Amino acid sequence: MKTTIELPDDLALRARRCAAESHTTLRSLVEEALRRELQRRETPMVWSPDPTLGFGSGGLTSSAAHLTWSEIREMAMQPS
Repeated sequence: MKTTIELPDDLALRARRCAAESHTTLRSLVEEALRRELQRRETPMVWSPDPTLGFGSGGLTSSAAHLTWSEIREMAMQPS
């Protein structure tokens, strides 16, 4: 299917440059990126707690004791 999209100039320039450096077409680059993003959004995120953070009766492990709550939350929410 043929379609038209509008991109910000800086993004279009970066994409064209990337395609040229990769010896591919802009169309192929956009198609690959779109497929990857759609797959990412369609795949449920599997979450499991990071064992290095520690939780339960012992509190935080020494490796996580110096982190801010924001950093701990960010580490805990990363897919395993």
